[in-house]
This record gives sequence, C-alpha cells and structure tokens, in this order.
Amino acid sequence: MSFFSLEPEASGAPVENPAPTTFVFDAWLGDDVVRAHPAVLVTTRVKRALMRLPEPTGIGLAPARVRRSRFFRNHNPSRTLPRFWEVRVAGRPGQDDVGLTASGTLVVSRRVLDVLLEFNIQRAVLAQYGPTLRRRASRPKRR
Repeated sequence: MSFFSLEPEASGAPVENPAPTTFVFDAWLGDDVVRAHPAVLVTTRVKRALMRLPEPTGIGLAPARVRRSRFFRNHNPSRTLPRFWEVRVAGRPGQDDVGLTASGTLVVSRRVLDVLLEFNIQRAVLAQYGPTLRRRASRPKRR
C-alpha cells in the first residue's frame, strides 16, 4: 500500500479555556481539511466519508469547537464556518491509514487520500511518503 504526507491549509490554532479546547480561525479559504496546529480538522462531509471506509486504522474523530477570531470577523463579516471534527490520530505513519511522524507530519494511506480527493483540499500540499532509510555508516575495508 502506498502512503502520502499531507499538509493541510493552515487556518487556526487551539485555545485552551477551562472548557474543552476551542479552535480559533484567523482565516478559512474553504478547504474541507485544515490544520489548526497541531490539530487536523475535517468538515462533516469528510468525516462521513472517512467513516464509510471499511475498518479505517489509526483514526478517531471528535466534535471540534470552532470560532472566528476578531481578525476573521473584521475581514469576512458574512462568512460562517462549517461544522468541524478533530481528527484524533493514533496510527503509525506508513502502516496505518492515518499516522503522524515524530515531527508532526500527517501521513495517510492511498485509500484515505482517495476519499480526501473527493473534497476541496486545493491548498493542501501532498507528497509521496517513504520513511527515511537509515544507512549504516560504511567503514573502509581493512587490507
């Protein structure tokens, strides 16, 4: 199975209140998959499609609380945000359908990518994923 790294549109950031985490958006250009660093959020349409996959591995979805920042409201007064879901990544990159590398890169399987490509992810950066091969340092042969 092939895997891909996915860097979604950056739209917001989490804010910790005494209540559960809320994600505050400074901008949203319309993608159905966004990054609210370090979280990844998806719209309800994407959530439903992902849950139709037979036995997806490494992924859970939880309702996300989102709001528009003052900057967002000032620059987009009539724009509203859709319902978003937080992607709870529990998988291993390159093994499960959804995983995170040690540096926080999102890695998805081909079947997950095929689902995501049905939606608006125009601003996402995609690349083939292959774990870095560790090579042993070669020692000069003794003569």
